[in-house]
Amino acid sequence: MNLRSCTLIALCLLVFLPVRGKQLPEKLDRYIDSVMRAGLDRGYYPGASVAIGNRNGLLFERCYGHQDAERKIPVCTEDLYDLASCTKIVATTLAVMHLYDRKEIDINKRVGDYLPDFRGTVVDGIMLSQLLTHTSGLTNIQPYKILYRNPCGDPLLSYRRSADYPFHVDKSTYLCRNMVADSLFLSATPQKGFRTVCSRLYVNPAVDTLLTGEIVRSYRPANRGRYLYSDLNFHVLKMVIERITGQRLDRYVRPLYDRMDMHNTGFRPYEWKDSLHIVPTENDLLMRRGPLRGYTHDELAALSDNVGGNAGLFSCASDLSHFCEMILNRGVYRGTRILSSATVTLFTSSPLRPKGIYRALGFDRRAPSSPLYDGFGHTGYTGTMIWIDPGRDLFLVFLSNRVHPSRTNRGLIASGLRTKLWEELKKSFE
Repeated sequence: MNLRSCTLIALCLLVFLPVRGKQLPEKLDRYIDSVMRAGLDRGYYPGASVAIGNRNGLLFERCYGHQDAERKIPVCTEDLYDLASCTKIVATTLAVMHLYDRKEIDINKRVGDYLPDFRGTVVDGIMLSQLLTHTSGLTNIQPYKILYRNPCGDPLLSYRRSADYPFHVDKSTYLCRNMVADSLFLSATPQKGFRTVCSRLYVNPAVDTLLTGEIVRSYRPANRGRYLYSDLNFHVLKMVIERITGQRLDRYVRPLYDRMDMHNTGFRPYEWKDSLHIVPTENDLLMRRGPLRGYTHDELAALSDNVGGNAGLFSCASDLSHFCEMILNRGVYRGTRILSSATVTLFTSSPLRPKGIYRALGFDRRAPSSPLYDGFGHTGYTGTMIWIDPGRDLFLVFLSNRVHPSRTNRGLIASGLRTKLWEELKKSFE
């Protein structure tokens, strides 16, 4: 082959390959740096990782600050963050969408059609679509309350600090001094058949029976058909996925991640990632009674062997940019079809819009009055956010550990920093 032929082939490849490696306008680049460094200075988070891009790939990726409050380890691009509720879209909803494409799940069927344990209960008749849109009538629970007790017989928590309630665990919430674990379900040492909660706590799988009862008791018929965000919706969806596939959720989604080059994304990273590249979350006073690194911050997911439908996934910004690319390309990641275009359209739309409920199927959407209205995605309790806007061909991945060393740090939430960052991005892509 002569030089001219090689040149023509190269030119053709340049035409048909996506353009990658572009950069944001300098003014916007400076703005992002300014906002992120201000968040560091104000103590909203010890560190963070940000990625911005479009359907052709990354336009911006940068790390800020340190993994920890002691400022020992600077954040780098391969560091994994606990995604918290962003798990709902990157794992659970992705799995449901894949099963939907394969006609192995029907979102208009009832929970009882898939899960015998709920047949004959109030949960039996809930539709999977209602779980996806948080309109099921299920409310929230606090899992540690079923496994711990106050030996004095008083409540575990108080809204006032005192000698008996010295531990500040959230907002104006204080934990009793001598919380005692139920030894039937929890052990500080490994036990045969017990699941790992963290490196110093193990749980009897019989806890699932307790959780099933709590799910049934959480149901409020008056809330059926109304929007009420609850992690239990995605806990039940995980149960459905695992019943259909015969696989644990983490194993089912693994091949999907591999097809999107998301090799730094997964559950239980303490098994497959150097701990120095896993960003710590909270020094947990509630259930784990110590610092968390690589074990999910969420209590419900922790009791599920650190593989939750609502939380438990870890990832880095560049990996999540691949997920966003796939969604913006209507189910295709760099020539490989992951999901059908019709399924992406269906799950990212708002089927209950006529009722004033803008939630999509699994994905979060906001009302027209919100700066986030035009896009969809999810936020996470630990300080994370994924937001995608097909109209502007734009996505933002924001990862932080604002709960380190304590969830009482609510500066990131109160400041609206993530939303303000998105607003400025939108202006640049009008």
